Amino acid sequence: MAGRTTPSATFATRTGAAVAALALAVTVPTAAAADSGALRGSEWALTALKADQAWEISRGAGVKVAVIGTGVDATHPDLTGRVVRSTDVDGTRDEGTGAIQGTNAAGIIAGTGRNYSGDGLIGLAPEARVLPFSVYRDNTALTAATARAIMDAARQGAKVIDVTVGFRGPSDDLKTAIESAAHRDALVVAGAGDTGGSGNAETYPAAYPSVLSVAATNKKGVIWPDSHHGRDVDLAAPGVDILTTAKNRDYWTGSGTGLAASWVAASAALLRSEHPKWTAADVSRELTQTAVQQGKADWNARYGRGIVDPTAALSQSADQSGSPRVLSADRPAGGQDHSASSSSDTGPVLIVGAVTAVLFVLAVVAWLLIRRSVSSTDED
Repeated sequence: MAGRTTPSATFATRTGAAVAALALAVTVPTAAAADSGALRGSEWALTALKADQAWEISRGAGVKVAVIGTGVDATHPDLTGRVVRSTDVDGTRDEGTGAIQGTNAAGIIAGTGRNYSGDGLIGLAPEARVLPFSVYRDNTALTAATARAIMDAARQGAKVIDVTVGFRGPSDDLKTAIESAAHRDALVVAGAGDTGGSGNAETYPAAYPSVLSVAATNKKGVIWPDSHHGRDVDLAAPGVDILTTAKNRDYWTGSGTGLAASWVAASAALLRSEHPKWTAADVSRELTQTAVQQGKADWNARYGRGIVDPTAALSQSADQSGSPRVLSADRPAGGQDHSASSSSDTGPVLIVGAVTAVLFVLAVVAWLLIRRSVSSTDED
């Protein structure tokens, strides 16, 4: 005959089930909340640049990145809390919903992914701050305003300056502004120009030697046909079919070397956050030396040192010995001290292990109670 279950056996059964469920809850890790989202799957550049690995080292905290162009729509949910009010040279407020180009760059650099309950668009340096400047008048970018914005950005504490506009000829004002920014240790980044299919003319300020000039690549790492090429190009970065933030809380997909430059600006922000005592020259050198080479004989002469690899730059900079830069001195000033974080992680691991062991013992006790209760009430 089947055994008859007593109240004590029922209690023991329920106790065992509860203990087992609790043990599973403690020992099975939960999914990372910021790991996936409705838009994340379309951000192919984050995957190509190994953003998840880079974020284990730096997320750009404490770094101010100036975005010079149309201004930024700071009301976008993915940019809320990331846009710093600037002293705009032309008096254009950075919250204007007409901002397009600058809002595109801001999303690539510092998008938080907060929209759609955390399923929005995330940038490569999501903890960096964006300092926007508008240099347009009557739908035209002005050289003089751009030069003043570069100098003002450096004066207002920007450690990275992303210039999203370009001009076909050199300018004394621009050259002076670039020199002024370098004097204040600000790294200037700009798209090489979208002239590859129409004469390949140089674009300024990207063509100046002290500016990181960036060409655009597609998902396969192939240079975009319209990207400027030449010896004035320093790096390449994703710049084709790039999804990013747009005005009026919307999103937009486009191509261009200006978009590619924003990925390099974000990469520079990651490095400047991790190593706040590094100079702009240090950051520029690290980004170019760790770029992914393409293997073709003429590639470097046409498109720079390779495709930017922020993860490699962060990892190699952390492992280097014999470098003139003292890495350990950087940490207290704002970089992340990973030796401290590693040791602090040990505590939670030990606690989880101890709790799991206790729960296992309780589960065994509950099982024995069940066996004992059932066997004592069996009838033939």
